[in-house]
Amino acid sequence: MERNTTSKIITPIYNIEDNPPFKKAFPLAMQHILAMFAGNITLPILLTGLLGLSVADSTFLIQSALLAAALATLIQVGRLWKVGSRLPIVMGTSNAFIPTVLGIASRYGIGAVLGTSFIGGIFEFALGSVLPKLRKLFSDLVTAIVVLTIGLTLIPVGIRQAAGGNVNFGSAENLIPAAIVLISIIVFNQLGKGFIRASSILFGISLGYVVAIAMGMVDFTPVAEAAWFAFPTPFKYTWSFPISGIIAMLLMYVVTAVETLGDASAITMGGAGREATEAETSGAVMADGIGSSVGAMFNAFPNTSYSQNVGVVILTGVMSRHVVKIGAFILLAMSLCPKLAAVLSVMPTPVLGGAGIVMFSMVASSGFVLLQQVTLNRRNLLIIAVSLGLGVGLNWVPSALDILPDGLRLIFAETGLATATLTALLLDQLLPKE
Repeated sequence: MERNTTSKIITPIYNIEDNPPFKKAFPLAMQHILAMFAGNITLPILLTGLLGLSVADSTFLIQSALLAAALATLIQVGRLWKVGSRLPIVMGTSNAFIPTVLGIASRYGIGAVLGTSFIGGIFEFALGSVLPKLRKLFSDLVTAIVVLTIGLTLIPVGIRQAAGGNVNFGSAENLIPAAIVLISIIVFNQLGKGFIRASSILFGISLGYVVAIAMGMVDFTPVAEAAWFAFPTPFKYTWSFPISGIIAMLLMYVVTAVETLGDASAITMGGAGREATEAETSGAVMADGIGSSVGAMFNAFPNTSYSQNVGVVILTGVMSRHVVKIGAFILLAMSLCPKLAAVLSVMPTPVLGGAGIVMFSMVASSGFVLLQQVTLNRRNLLIIAVSLGLGVGLNWVPSALDILPDGLRLIFAETGLATATLTALLLDQLLPKE
């Protein structure tokens, strides 16, 4: 099967090894932080609410999430031994783990989440180390389906954020700033040149933030109350290792490994018109695992590559891993300075949602580009149809699998990615090639 390996979405403004001057690199890095910040702190916020933890615990867990994201991103953009992809991949707390983490926490407590996450990270590292031997299972077809599923299942998240999340859902107060962000990104990206185009997401979010402040949607009280400096103490909570929690975590770490594989492929194909190398994909998955295990030591939850930031890379054409490295140091500074982190944490959800619609959709677009490398015959079209139908369909209607045990329902219904991935893998191996 011949493949066209020159197709790509954009012509990069900065390539992977380019080193933009700091006055340009810093705002470019900042828009990566704005893109991932809400997702990175969502799980700590949900968990503190579920367990009824104090405000101090909530602040501490947010700090921990920021620190873990910074360390995991630094590991990912570099390469020590074979760990790290050397690609512009931003890491952060994985929202795909939300059902699993909340389920373990409600039964066994936060220490069980951290203990099982540590083991899961080691497992994903081992999986990444043998990934070249398993690579034949992840054909171009399977990888494209994974990337497309990621984008399609994330788009509703952006829509819900734009509509307000849990506050006045669908009100004009929420939709106006979201629409301003969305329109601004389009205008800056299409009419701007050079730095303006590359920073279209940053400018769009900043404009939306200003509008939200003018509309009285922002309460800066948490900023005033936040401390200037605090260090997240490691091993604050006592770990435990329930067997059921370990099994659930291991299954999710397989899914997140495939997601990271898809994100790496989306970046190289979308920006460079080539497949990700074995060193890049294997290093990315190993960095994913090590980042999560290190994060668990610092009281953070499982980390993964952030697909919305893949969308930022493709939309802006800034593929420089140096920019992402600066972003990691920004996260590190935020983790040590709660007041600085609070400035972004009070940003209204609709502002982030307006940008999320574009970024998540760009991930889906990357999946379509990957599909162009595949021969779309009857067999492959059937695999695409069934995999997307089950994966995206169950993500939208998770109650269809209420008959399953709680743990399996959380994995195969509420994320959808596991279902799409396993379906694509099985059909690609079982159906005869034409």
